[in-house]
Amino acid sequence: MEAILPGLEGAPHIHPVFVHFPVALLPAALLFWALGMWRGSEELLRCGRWLLYLGVLGAAAALGTGLLAAEQLGHDSPGHDLVHVHRNWMYAAGALALLSAAAAFALRRSQARGARLGVGALLLATVVVLLLGADRGALLVFRHGIGTAGEPPPLAREHGEHAGHHH
Repeated sequence: MEAILPGLEGAPHIHPVFVHFPVALLPAALLFWALGMWRGSEELLRCGRWLLYLGVLGAAAALGTGLLAAEQLGHDSPGHDLVHVHRNWMYAAGALALLSAAAAFALRRSQARGARLGVGALLLATVVVLLLGADRGALLVFRHGIGTAGEPPPLAREHGEHAGHHH
């Protein structure tokens, strides 16, 4: 497995594999929903709805693997309080995503502009909270190195040459 997926093999947990799905799918759902509203396109609204459903599934996977990663990290580890801040934002984002998906499903046959605007507003709130929570996750990893193996990269060859190119 290490020869095929060396990055995953060295990872302390699989949470990073799943976090990108809701971060990509939920804003894409909002984009398609907004375009569908603006253009009056049922096809774009349907696409936004399906992206929302897929984003909720991705969020469930990210939340589940995130909880496992936090448990693996332990309650006494440095930065554990920051993990709780990230987790709480993502709980809120997940709840809003689920609420948005439920509203989109319940109102899927409605032609009422107010109902569609309501779903759009919920989806906008979802994306804002999601991005704030994702930023807290990035802070954990990129500033503090929490949840990483922490191994230094291999040294470059002499004279700044590696992998066939120069710096």
